[in-house]
Amino acid sequence: MRFNCNNMLPRDLTKDLKDRLNRIKGQVEGVIKMLDESDDPAQILNQFKAINKGFEKAQHLLLDEVFRKALAMKIAEALETCPGNCGQEEKIAIIRNQFPDLGLYELTDKMKEINKVYEFLLKEKNNMKEVSFAIENMVCQGCAEKITDILKEIKGVENVKTQAMKKLVNIKYSASVTDENELTTILTKAGYTPTKK
Repeated sequence: MRFNCNNMLPRDLTKDLKDRLNRIKGQVEGVIKMLDESDDPAQILNQFKAINKGFEKAQHLLLDEVFRKALAMKIAEALETCPGNCGQEEKIAIIRNQFPDLGLYELTDKMKEINKVYEFLLKEKNNMKEVSFAIENMVCQGCAEKITDILKEIKGVENVKTQAMKKLVNIKYSASVTDENELTTILTKAGYTPTKK
């Protein structure tokens, strides 16, 4: 998994990482000196363990920052791509709510999840279609509002614009979830007479 993190690291994280690496540098120099002066392998091994722990902590801090930032950006992109009835709102909301409490390894799992959601949303965006219907018996603003409410309840409908004066409704929908026939059938069952424009 690759991330494009062009943003610089926060100064406090950079300072913390440099301080840790300088301590590790001192520990490495100490081990070199111990190799020349000591014959106690247990002490040398303890120093190696301390150096490893220092590296692990520095790596963890860096990865946590990078993954957390990348995940936050991907959640924002998913929210922007799914402004409403996209079928992925619940998954996005769950990841967004879990975000502040995620550990490093959970971050990588959630990154995979949000990537799948985002890929689905992009695919759906490419499947979006628009259709316009003239509805002769849409005679007032109340009818226009009722038609809007009916259509917005249909899974896959993303946007509805009604124009009561022109007796026209424009519907943006996902062709992989619904189609013109279903839209026409639902409007007809509700008592309206849609004719495709």
